[in-house]
Amino acid sequence: MDILFKYFSKDEIVFLNELEFISSQFDVSIDKLNQLKNQHYDILIAVGGDGTTMSAIRSQYEYNKPFFSIHIGNLGFLAESDLEQATSSIENLKNNNFKTQLRAVFKVSVNNNDYTAINDVVIDRGQSGRMIGLDVEDRGMKVNTYEGDGLIISTANGSTGYSLSAGGPIVSPDLHLFTLTPICSHSLMTRTIVLSQESKLSIRTPNNQDKVKLTIDGQTMLELKQNSKIDIKIDSKKVPFILFDESNYYLKLKTKMGWYNSRNK
Repeated sequence: MDILFKYFSKDEIVFLNELEFISSQFDVSIDKLNQLKNQHYDILIAVGGDGTTMSAIRSQYEYNKPFFSIHIGNLGFLAESDLEQATSSIENLKNNNFKTQLRAVFKVSVNNNDYTAINDVVIDRGQSGRMIGLDVEDRGMKVNTYEGDGLIISTANGSTGYSLSAGGPIVSPDLHLFTLTPICSHSLMTRTIVLSQESKLSIRTPNNQDKVKLTIDGQTMLELKQNSKIDIKIDSKKVPFILFDESNYYLKLKTKMGWYNSRNK
């Protein structure tokens, strides 16, 4: 559930994206709400899990508004607050007691269609039981042919997602880079590689295999024909994530990943 946080001259109104509900609670027409939700607001707030967070960012990415997430769900690596802290967090927002941290996202082009990826791009064998080989180039230079079940191309922000489960590294989310992590590689020597923000990746699917699957942030799924081309680069526009003075990334890792023991407090 997205929240659009908007200040008026004297009043402050929290807008949910369920426009009919809002219209019934406030004396505001749905047409007016539609105008407000897409540009005239100060902060975008998502309430939910990481999936809701990524969906909210993608839906409003073009407006480049500061982003804040209140976590309801399981892990919630992308959230800065939870329900217990929500009231104090909103007070901090109202009093401008926050800072922003720019985080990189991918601009993805698939057969001349453009997409935005907050966490990762996953290319896998889909319904096929056959191993696939993905040819990867960076600015015209061959990186590798990845043979196996597929490949995860992750932002730093998404390093604690699917990439981590496949053996990739944990990366500080404010770094602007790529990680390439193979899924069940056919080669025991193939490991995650980290590439700079200057990289521009071009990936080709096999020319003898249809129905390869491409998934963006676990939400947008595309079925690719053989010899499809996927271009991925870090967008020049970044997402400004809202952080508070008491933000502690290492504490979040310890809590979310269960690192706590008698010496790790």
